[in-house]
Amino acid sequence: MNYKKLISLTLTIATLTTINTIIPQIKTQANQPQNKPTTTQTKASDWYYQGIIKANQKDYQGAINDFTKAIQMNPQYAAAYHQRGLIYANYARGKILRSDGTLPGCVRVDDYSVSCEVKVTANWKQQNQQQAIKDFNRVIKISPRYAAAYRQRGLIQENRGDKLKDVQVAADIYHSQALRYLDRENYLQAARLLEKVDKLYLEMNPEAGIIERPTGSPGALSDYKKSPYQLMREGTQALDKADLQTALRKYRLAARKLKYGTKKDRRKYRDLQGIIGKLEGKKR
Repeated sequence: MNYKKLISLTLTIATLTTINTIIPQIKTQANQPQNKPTTTQTKASDWYYQGIIKANQKDYQGAINDFTKAIQMNPQYAAAYHQRGLIYANYARGKILRSDGTLPGCVRVDDYSVSCEVKVTANWKQQNQQQAIKDFNRVIKISPRYAAAYRQRGLIQENRGDKLKDVQVAADIYHSQALRYLDRENYLQAARLLEKVDKLYLEMNPEAGIIERPTGSPGALSDYKKSPYQLMREGTQALDKADLQTALRKYRLAARKLKYGTKKDRRKYRDLQGIIGKLEGKKR
């Protein structure tokens, strides 16, 4: 398949998750029908892009079939495993249904009722959950630094300890990637990655997102009254605008609160010190 004209697709299954998944931009000829690739010219990437298109069109079973064909042609195709795993994961959560609003194996009786065998509903979540984890495990084996796979596996894990472990690994990978972008003075990309880190931090520490406003203080809080999470978010927003001075001020205060305040977090404190060190080096 020869892709020439750039079109952007927003993969529906990716929007169902809290952390955005990077979906490739797909190139195709303007007058080329979107049919399956012919056997004489088929490549694994062709099936992969067809799967992306079908998922965008909500043909999820067709997308699974295409991702599977891409994997059969290239068993090391991490992105294909990841996209297929996303569909299985969302099936397990009940977020993807057939066009009539039912699970596979169920029959719509009328506008108000659906008939399902007990074994269908009992096994549906477990089967798809296991398949999703299997696909994400494969992604991680092929590409151990594939942060999104850890994130998605964490979402689908039943055990809270396993869930938090995967989320922390994803956050660590995004953090290290952000530091490399700071070295290159690519503050926009660094901020994008740190924003993901901030969201993952909030997932692991939900109480960090609570804004404590003193009674009778409806106005804006001073930085000294803000939580470390609020300051980290504002620091990342300043970094996104390449405002290093403001970013440094916010990160330094957040770090002090994490080290000496009521909400101590040594691990996050060390992470912030890494960011602060990179930014201080840029200001010299």
